[in-house]
Amino acid sequence: MKYRDFVVIGSGPAALGAAATASSLGVETTLIGEDAQIGGQIFRQMATPLKVQEPLAEFQNQKLFRNLKREISTSKVQCLNKTLVWNIFDDRIIATDDPRDPLIQAKKILIAEGAYEAPVAFPGWTLPGVMTLGGVQILLKSQGVIPKGRVLIAGTGPLLYLTASQLLKNGADIIGILEASSFSEWIRNSVPLWRSLDLLGKGVGYLAGLKKRQVPISFGAGVKEALGSDGLEEVVVSRMDKSWSPILGTERKLKADVLCFNFGFIPSTSFTHLAKCQHACDLHFRGWSPTYTSRYETSRESIFVAGDGTAIGGVKMAVIEGRIVGTEVARQLGLLSEVEAGDRCLKLQKALSRQQWYRDFMRKTYAYRAGLLAFLTDETIVCRCEEVKLKTINQIIEEGSCHIEKIKRLTRLGMGRCQGRFCHPTLLGILAQRLSFEEMITEDFSGRPPVKPMPLRFFSEMASSALKTDETCKENR
Repeated sequence: MKYRDFVVIGSGPAALGAAATASSLGVETTLIGEDAQIGGQIFRQMATPLKVQEPLAEFQNQKLFRNLKREISTSKVQCLNKTLVWNIFDDRIIATDDPRDPLIQAKKILIAEGAYEAPVAFPGWTLPGVMTLGGVQILLKSQGVIPKGRVLIAGTGPLLYLTASQLLKNGADIIGILEASSFSEWIRNSVPLWRSLDLLGKGVGYLAGLKKRQVPISFGAGVKEALGSDGLEEVVVSRMDKSWSPILGTERKLKADVLCFNFGFIPSTSFTHLAKCQHACDLHFRGWSPTYTSRYETSRESIFVAGDGTAIGGVKMAVIEGRIVGTEVARQLGLLSEVEAGDRCLKLQKALSRQQWYRDFMRKTYAYRAGLLAFLTDETIVCRCEEVKLKTINQIIEEGSCHIEKIKRLTRLGMGRCQGRFCHPTLLGILAQRLSFEEMITEDFSGRPPVKPMPLRFFSEMASSALKTDETCKENR
């Protein structure tokens, strides 16, 4: 087993900010990320031999990333890239799939696993060709892959227009954008962007590019059903009311090969659940967020969180939160006095408060609306891993099982390879129609390892290695 002062799980903005700050203050720091290069999703870097027709750099805060990258490269931070953390045991022991560092015990841990896209179930959402916008972005940013054929984009919020612009500039055929919010609501939601002329300018640029390429934008519209046999062939589109329920009689069909959708993001809490941190159910996002102090320490002593894993706030907030954690870790390890740490954190928290408007903007834009459940039919698959349909869930609930863990045990919902990331949000929406607010905020689930699929070979080799070590110890006695 290896021993470290501070281990950061993740390699995005919050993780980089924390690792760079802690290391600069003398903390022995290890950063663990699944990707081949640091950056996370927002700063995802393309594999060296690959390229796209039009660069994506203009859509990212490259100056911020270059500065973070420089801080990391000139520091003593140990970066374990292409490494998957699959469990967090008691006593802050981190299990990875790296045979050189299978177990690392840390004095302090930062969990900066970011967020994932809020899934929305509807008839046909499991068809090949239906995917999230984030999935499209990963393919585009990391591999330069462009969706082939007619591409339809649906959902709400700024990511629709950003991704459409990126795809268009790289040769994709965008046949339209379906914005769930009405035009008047869309305009009202955009008012806060006047606080950032940079963001506003980018948004206007995206819309101008879409208009130039004659990409139609339908406001107050969404996908009612995806149709096809072996893959997506057609999309049934309908008008939506203020709750995002489909308006009967307004349906029309569009020929499409790829459907990309995004209805916001949910803090990823896989690791904080494994670490048994306290959480609160947030119906705004149909997910959970860990509880934490003003310096981002969770209910589990010496385990911290930062970035979009706490609430969706964007790049700048994530970096600042990471730096607060890095400062507090240095203080707790005796490398910084309380006065020095307090002064540093006060400045960082002031900078954080100046960015709070953007978190509020994201929260309002992506607030969950119950009308999305009106798209579901009895035969709609809610849990795609275990193929659990809505009618099965409703039957269990009608029999008196109105809590996630009970439904999970009776139906296997959430026991598949995604571990509930795709089905829990929909289930929370269903339960919210039956349970009181007080009951809902206490709803939770228990995480289980491995957090992502792992080959059985790895555990076999691990067991063999442990046996050999045990035999060697016995021989040396």
